Parts: sequence; C-alpha cells; structure tokens
Amino acid sequence: MDKAVHKPEHKLFFGDICLFVFLPFFFLKARGSNSLPFLRNLLDKLNANQQNILKFIACNEIFLMPATVFMLFSGQGSLLQPFIYYRFLTLRYSSRRNPYCRTLFTELRIVVEHVIMKPSCPLFLRRLCASSISFITRLAPTMA
Repeated sequence: MDKAVHKPEHKLFFGDICLFVFLPFFFLKARGSNSLPFLRNLLDKLNANQQNILKFIACNEIFLMPATVFMLFSGQGSLLQPFIYYRFLTLRYSSRRNPYCRTLFTELRIVVEHVIMKPSCPLFLRRLCASSISFITRLAPTMA
C-alpha cells in the first residue's frame, strides 16, 4: 500500500499571493520613482486615503455585531457567532496599533448623543438610545 504524500499546497498559494501583492512595490523601487506614473499615483492615493479606508473598515466591523445578533434571531446564524464576534470586537477596541475601532465607537456615541438631545427627538427614542449607549459602554473593555 502506498502512503499518500502530503503536499503543502497552501504554502504555495500563500507564496503566490505575497508575490502578487509585493511584486509591484519591488518593481517600482528597482525602476525608480519616475517609472510607471499611473501606478505611483495609485499608491499615493492609497496612502493619502489610508485613514478613511481604515475608518470604513472599522465601521463595517462595528455594524457587523448587530447583524450577527439579527442573524441569530432570524435562524441564519449559530448561537456562538455573536459571542465569538464580540470577543473579536473587544480585541479590536483594545488594540493599541489600530485605534480606529475605538475612535469610531466614540464618534458614533457623540453623534447619537447629539441627535437625541434635540427637542424634536421623541422621548421613547431618546430613552432607547441612552440605554443602548450605557449598555454598550458597560460591555466595552477597560483601557489601561
């Protein structure tokens, strides 16, 4: 009986992805700063909009939590999904290298508090938002 030989195909795939991602940077560095101006412009625009892109990603991460809870109640998600995603979200909130999630939570809280303090806001909506803010604040991890 022949033993099946295990080939690490995932390493090959990961290497291909890394080559695909990093090859243009090495090519630009080797050719000089004036070569391929369209690619240089694209990279400059990416660097200029990096904060907006990371804020957009953080916003998606935050709004996925209510989506996981909704999926649980609609029968499309598992019972563990909100708990696992909550752990992921607390780790993102606590991250020192990427403060965008924490910053966006603060910005969203300030905007909601500003809206509910207007006299035209109905009382039940004001109470609902205030209780939601206090609940989410209690769930937030403490920062050292």
